[in-house]
Amino acid sequence: MINVKGFLFYTVKTICYILLFIITFLLCLNFFDSFYRGCRLSVDMEGSGVYEGPFQVYYALEEGQGFTPDMCDNVNLNLKNGKFKFNEKIKLTPLSAFKLRLDMGGSENANITVNKMRYQDNRGYCNIDLSRVANSGLNADVNTSFENGVLNIATTGKDPYIVIDEINITPFENHNKIWAGLSALVIVFLIYRYVRLKAVYSMAIDLWQSRRLIFSLAVNDFKTKYSGSYFGTIWAFIQPVCTILVFWFVFQVGFRSTDVGNVPFIIWFIAGIIPWFFFSDAWNSASNCLIEYSFLVKKVVFKVHILPLVKIISNLFVHIFFVCFMLAIYCIYGLRPSVYAIQILYYSLCMIVLVISLSLITAPLMVFFKDLGQIMNIILQFGMWLTPILWNIDIIPARLQGIFKLNPMYYIVQGYRDSLIYNVVFYNNIKQTLYFWIVVFALMLIGCIIFRKLRPHFADVL
Repeated sequence: MINVKGFLFYTVKTICYILLFIITFLLCLNFFDSFYRGCRLSVDMEGSGVYEGPFQVYYALEEGQGFTPDMCDNVNLNLKNGKFKFNEKIKLTPLSAFKLRLDMGGSENANITVNKMRYQDNRGYCNIDLSRVANSGLNADVNTSFENGVLNIATTGKDPYIVIDEINITPFENHNKIWAGLSALVIVFLIYRYVRLKAVYSMAIDLWQSRRLIFSLAVNDFKTKYSGSYFGTIWAFIQPVCTILVFWFVFQVGFRSTDVGNVPFIIWFIAGIIPWFFFSDAWNSASNCLIEYSFLVKKVVFKVHILPLVKIISNLFVHIFFVCFMLAIYCIYGLRPSVYAIQILYYSLCMIVLVISLSLITAPLMVFFKDLGQIMNIILQFGMWLTPILWNIDIIPARLQGIFKLNPMYYIVQGYRDSLIYNVVFYNNIKQTLYFWIVVFALMLIGCIIFRKLRPHFADVL
């Protein structure tokens, strides 16, 4: 006789793995394709005597089109006493360009050596022929020569530039589907081999069955936090609002911070500070949950693992209010949120999962090492200034931006701005998305191991 229950279980399991493979394949394909997206000019050059005017790259999109001031991107050279060394990729705004012009600043007696130039867009790549650039006759206010495989440029006027008028694209040899398929197979195999679906399923069922208990504890926690004060829970909203007003006054009124792009500073600022408020408050309170609820931890039958989630949901009430407050501010400034604003739900979920994974590490450690709370305060203090909340990441050199993007909160802060200001879909930045979730799952795994190992000793220490 056929075991119907077992047959249904393995059928559902097989379907889940097939869907997992398809989703993983699409994510990996998007990841590999991201290396070929965008328009960029790679330049290896160095020079001296550059004191005036910015370096700029102008672009024309089709034949016969001229170079105009609204079709250019600036280049940060990091000049020191007029000298520089530059070997980076310049990201260009268009999807593809027909010809380029590289402006060499405004110094008349500068000497610049170009060792290599390479252009790339969605279609393919092109290694720029520097000898053709030197002899094109289109360059102005410069003397150019091509010797020993390098392009030598000596500026002679106030508007020196060189023109790249021929871009012969070599199409990419794209094997992304093969690599995406192999990567998806490896990932699905590792999940099949090392992840116990029954354990994940039982944990999800356990949390769902405890949903009323979790919500009631979260509501009670939110109320009792300010129960001794006259204004009660109003203080949960007043303090963050005052903090936003102080930062706004200091940076926009005091320091006279200019708009970020075409966006008022306060609009750009609150999209970063509001998720940070939730992250810092939720992580702090979730890390102290075992000590605060020690009377529940000592009970043998109580599900201790739900306590961090209780604290996170308690802080989520305040975060929901501030998201509404932020949307109201946007409407006052005339910036009505588009359909992309729905992505706030996704980025809020990302933040909740990040806090859960971190609290599973810090909450059990806090029971045995209470100094961890002071260490966390220092980390949060540094983290706020190292996360581009009050400053734009574009002001630092491109080679250093990758270091700051290792911070998982960068993904969330930038995600809020992409959703409310720039109208960017989250999967357009697939590399940062995959990195974020890999870090979160690694932290979650470490947290689960630490929590399970230390849980039998909680009652003895508390």
